[in-house]
Amino acid sequence: MDLTTTRVNYRLFEKEDFDIFYSVFSNKDIMRYAWIDEFNSEQEILPFFEDFLSVDDMPNRNNSYAFAAFSKEDNSFIGFADIQIHSRNDGGGCGEIGYFLMPKFWGKGYATEVAGAMTDFGFECLKLHKVCARCNANNFKSENIMKKLGMTLEGQLRKVRYKRGDWDDEKYYGILREEWQSKKR
Repeated sequence: MDLTTTRVNYRLFEKEDFDIFYSVFSNKDIMRYAWIDEFNSEQEILPFFEDFLSVDDMPNRNNSYAFAAFSKEDNSFIGFADIQIHSRNDGGGCGEIGYFLMPKFWGKGYATEVAGAMTDFGFECLKLHKVCARCNANNFKSENIMKKLGMTLEGQLRKVRYKRGDWDDEKYYGILREEWQSKKR
């Protein structure tokens, strides 16, 4: 299963992608606001990586689709993008997007493009009713991406993310299918 946007090509992570996956989840700067800490060894991250592998275009063990993102310009690895399906039903269901980019691609609009691709995939391919995203309340750049996608702040959970000895709040954003459709027009 491959996706494409203006500047980015996406494909599901494969076993051969361990090194690029590790380059994201072991990077302290990338993981600064993530809900988990960075991994410090390849052995430690291997089970986590294996949970993100899909088979035959089906969701993986996490009930998500995890994509490796590459620049169309020079095929360099941009980062990780996924959508996790929280529920499926006759009305479509709900999913949550996530994205982590390599630092050299920060501040150039790639995160918005990648997050938008996951949102579009959720509505167009998975036929979801709602797509949401969460961020550390201190991660203003990620929050701005959610706003650019047309998501609405639905709540803030107090002191739910524990990172390096501190508790941080988490913001929860979402967009409904009909809101996404009207934004696409």
